[in-house]
Amino acid sequence: MIARAALALLCLAACGAPPPADRPVPPPPPIDAAVDAPPPDPATAALLAALAEQRDQACACTDAACADEAAALAVQWGLDHPDVVRAARPTPAEQAAAQALLEAAEHCLDRWLG
Repeated sequence: MIARAALALLCLAACGAPPPADRPVPPPPPIDAAVDAPPPDPATAALLAALAEQRDQACACTDAACADEAAALAVQWGLDHPDVVRAARPTPAEQAAAQALLEAAEHCLDRWLG
């Protein structure tokens, strides 16, 4: 009987039984955003890189023909890479960056396309 009780106590201790009430549980370590952050999403990174390239192309234009081509290339990229667009899971900061890139490209294209 004592052996059974000792075995049960040992199993409970080994299986993560709560510590005795007289011993406080230490708090978990603080979260370090640089270490504990989720890994970057490769699809979102690819999308942001494409948007930056499209913005750069649009803003480098010096006439309407170039702006037309830059706009067409941006649309074509989206059509050629639907898997990247669907797989992207941007954070709120990445969403804001994407929106800023889109607005910058649109502003540059509007100079030539009205």
